[in-house]
Amino acid sequence: MVVFGAVTAFAATLSVSGKTLGSGNATVSSCNSGATVTYTTAYSATLPGYKVATAPVTTAAACSGFAYKVTLTGAANASLAEVTGTLDASGNATPDFSASNIAAANVTGVSVVITG
Repeated sequence: MVVFGAVTAFAATLSVSGKTLGSGNATVSSCNSGATVTYTTAYSATLPGYKVATAPVTTAAACSGFAYKVTLTGAANASLAEVTGTLDASGNATPDFSASNIAAANVTGVSVVITG
């Protein structure tokens, strides 16, 4: 099982009008210094074998309401499946991958990005 977490925050403005183009940036604080993501499995007679069921995300309550994206990767870092959503009041989530029917044996990595 591979566990990887990243918390990001971006703030930028870009305005376009007539013949002018502007850009800018600002420093923003993060809701937490890190996050963890793992995955659970369930047996699938369809595969047959174990598939990824969920990929619980754990972070700080300060991240509550932030958007997340969890990606399962396979050989050569190819994306196998991706689930997006919003962190709950405790800053956690349980993205459901069961409908994707991803064989657990094919998963070489799992990553999370949290933005807000």
